[in-house]
Amino acid sequence: MPLHDWSRVSDTAFHHFHVFWLTHLSDVLTKELLPRGYYALVEPVAGEAVPDVLTLQASHGARGPSGQLPSLVRDDTAEGAVTLLSPAAVVQDLDPDYSQLARHILVRSEVEGDRVVAAVDLVSRGNKRSRTKATQFVDKTIGYLREGVHLVVLDPHAPSNIVPQGFHALVCESLGHEPPRSPPGRDRQIASYQIRDSGHPRALVEHLSVGDALPDIPLFLAPRYYVRLPLERTYEEAFGSVPERFRAVLTT
Repeated sequence: MPLHDWSRVSDTAFHHFHVFWLTHLSDVLTKELLPRGYYALVEPVAGEAVPDVLTLQASHGARGPSGQLPSLVRDDTAEGAVTLLSPAAVVQDLDPDYSQLARHILVRSEVEGDRVVAAVDLVSRGNKRSRTKATQFVDKTIGYLREGVHLVVLDPHAPSNIVPQGFHALVCESLGHEPPRSPPGRDRQIASYQIRDSGHPRALVEHLSVGDALPDIPLFLAPRYYVRLPLERTYEEAFGSVPERFRAVLTT
């Protein structure tokens, strides 16, 4: 199923889809993809800037899993899950610049006291309309990364005057890096942020356009272990829950 232009329907219609897509992703993670001792929940965002749950867990430290994770894919490549991405994808190390030091899915580890190890965030149009909201979203993303939480950000919306190159560009700028240029006509983004053994993030970015099929994207649970997030399949399932009147607008 191709990626749709959600600007053609109301925010309410997208919010409905938003909830169902996250629910389907969470369901697949818990039932099929996550190894024993891990689980995923769709949880409310506890404050836009830095999720309270991450602040509360800071005392646990950002350590990786203590045992083998046989049901995960191990990543031993130098470039980090590059084989999962298309040839046009961007891989970018985001080492820190020390001068500038809704709802989402949280994946938790039971063996580490229910510590959050990974998250999936889905951008809403409202995040791109307000400078304050955009800043809060970026701050929240940086908050995940600083707490050692692996992250996937799904951004299916067109650029705005406030977010002209997508949220990944703003994350890069916040970390003191030059953002990659989007290929012409490919102005939607999916970004997977891997926390490496060094503790610094690496971004794996897919640039998409309306009409593209969604790729499976790696969701890391540890620096060298990830699951393949089935975006196309779960997107299609969630789209089926959207009322017909809106689906008709989006598909014509």
